[in-house]
Amino acid sequence: MTGAHIHSSALPSKNDARLDLAQEVRLNLAADVLHHFGEVRFVAQGSSMIPSIYPGDLLTVRSESIADARCGEVVLFLLGGRFFVHRVMRKWPERNRIVFATRGDALTQEDPSVDGSQLLGRVTSILRHGKQVKLATRLNPWTKFLRWGVRTSDTFAKTLLAAHLLRTRILGSTRQPAATSGKQLQECA
Repeated sequence: MTGAHIHSSALPSKNDARLDLAQEVRLNLAADVLHHFGEVRFVAQGSSMIPSIYPGDLLTVRSESIADARCGEVVLFLLGGRFFVHRVMRKWPERNRIVFATRGDALTQEDPSVDGSQLLGRVTSILRHGKQVKLATRLNPWTKFLRWGVRTSDTFAKTLLAAHLLRTRILGSTRQPAATSGKQLQECA
């Protein structure tokens, strides 16, 4: 490699390898629990799904048939060695498989296409501050406005996140969660 310089920070370290292994173990464990027991719960991280899902929300995901995933539903999938919880925008058959287009509510662009084999389950429950939050597949005008706001303005998104953080601090983060009992292209409105 003539003229190429490789910085030591670009090379994987032993710590990076341990983190990658730990991450892989967690991903495999969560996927195994989901496949064997049909349900997994975890705390949401990241802000790609605001205003529907906020960091700190407790999500319940159930393993379901790929064919049952519908437009507008929020699903858990594996992409590039990471879990994502995003909304199904479209699905279509392609070469004897089902392919999905997904997108985070706060994102302007769709994710890379997801093969049905990468789909792990559907979000069936959200608990926020110990209270059940309805996860709508058809969004009301207020939610559509909030979603448009976070997609078009970083300031708007940061304000929503700050308001959520303030509410979390006021309510306290120790509240216990409540008990929860040809090609056909399917477009979502």
